[in-house]
Amino acid sequence: MDVTLAWGVEGQYNFREVRADDLRHRPRTPSRRTLAPMSEQVIHGDGWAVGSDGVRRWGTLGAAGLFLTTVENGVTLLLVQHRAMWTNFGGTWGIPGGAVDIGESATEAALRETQEETGVDPADVTVTTSAVTSRAALEHVLRRVPLEDAELPLAAPVTDAVASGLRLFDALRENPVTHPDTGHRLVATIDGQLCWEVPDPTVEEWTYTTVLGTASHTLELTPTAESTDLAWCPIDEVAELRLLPAFREALPGLREMLGE
Repeated sequence: MDVTLAWGVEGQYNFREVRADDLRHRPRTPSRRTLAPMSEQVIHGDGWAVGSDGVRRWGTLGAAGLFLTTVENGVTLLLVQHRAMWTNFGGTWGIPGGAVDIGESATEAALRETQEETGVDPADVTVTTSAVTSRAALEHVLRRVPLEDAELPLAAPVTDAVASGLRLFDALRENPVTHPDTGHRLVATIDGQLCWEVPDPTVEEWTYTTVLGTASHTLELTPTAESTDLAWCPIDEVAELRLLPAFREALPGLREMLGE
């Protein structure tokens, strides 16, 4: 499977942690992935976009990330994220980001995802520009549609396993559920929302937008379950890390946009 060009591609490779000695980092905050109350179930942009090339990319409405830099003692530092092992391309480094939500611009999505994954307040970020750094023609997207109350009994193998103490994603893997009428697969979001994965052929293109921004200083970082580590890395040393393949490809162009 081609995994070299697309941001958020559904990959099959995991790597051991690699961290440069001089990265200014914060340890990961543990998080247990459990079911969300049905009253909190919402529809959003999470889900796979299936390309004409067969590759799955994250975000039914596209995805976006924040290329956030600051300068300290004359050195440009970049905020980098060490991806948790359970994520796509787990163990690689990239920038915080994720799926664009319904009604969001790419910039809004990048800032929101960064706040969710790092604790960085959008008010502390000055956005300078943005660019589409990857795009792909689509076969369809797999929208995530929340279960209706009447459908909840269909999810009993999963909910019962969670109630007995199994982690949600482990419960889904060990107890796969498909809708008896539609064949749609039961999945869950990172915040514990149970959904049906529903094909939608109306979306024709997927894009990843990189939003460039600056901070006045090295901001405090608070990782979540999606990160093994977060760090401010000297930009000249970023290429030495084990990078997400698409980020490695985009990095020279992003540095050029910075005037580096």
